[in-house]
Amino acid sequence: MLGKNKLLKFFSLIFIAISIGATLNSDSANAKNEIAKLADGNYQFCSQPEPRDWRSGAGVCFNFTKIGDRVDGYYAYPHTDDLICLRGKISSSIVSGEALALSWSGSEWIDIPKIEFKWDEEGHLNLNNHKVIRRPAINKKDGSSNLILFRQARLDTGGFYRYLKPLMPSPSQMCQWG
Repeated sequence: MLGKNKLLKFFSLIFIAISIGATLNSDSANAKNEIAKLADGNYQFCSQPEPRDWRSGAGVCFNFTKIGDRVDGYYAYPHTDDLICLRGKISSSIVSGEALALSWSGSEWIDIPKIEFKWDEEGHLNLNNHKVIRRPAINKKDGSSNLILFRQARLDTGGFYRYLKPLMPSPSQMCQWG
């Protein structure tokens, strides 16, 4: 049987070991989340850890394809119509380029700010310098829609969680740059 002092030392050592392990794991996770260091391929990074049940959502996510120093993807809230297509260059965990949004009767963009603004509640995506591209209805049943091109977009994925594999539809399914 361990004495009171030995038991206290034992639990203190375990606590220190767990603390060091958590620190090392969080540092290595942050290093892995630098998009610029990833091999070419398809990825999904989200502001929340990967849930056990994907139907419950996972914060806001960036689903993208990386080729060299370029990415093409979209930033979205899972299970909603809230998404922004993004493409651009990467540096560490920052994507800088342009963005494309669809404005339609189910999700209209009204009063788009004329200055840089944060698109998401978390404040990771900044958009600026927009141009509205009108799209007429294809038939009478379809309402008209507009594409909104933001010539300046900046997404910071620092602190995001990398999922083992993309769980959302591919960027080519969601984004039509025209």
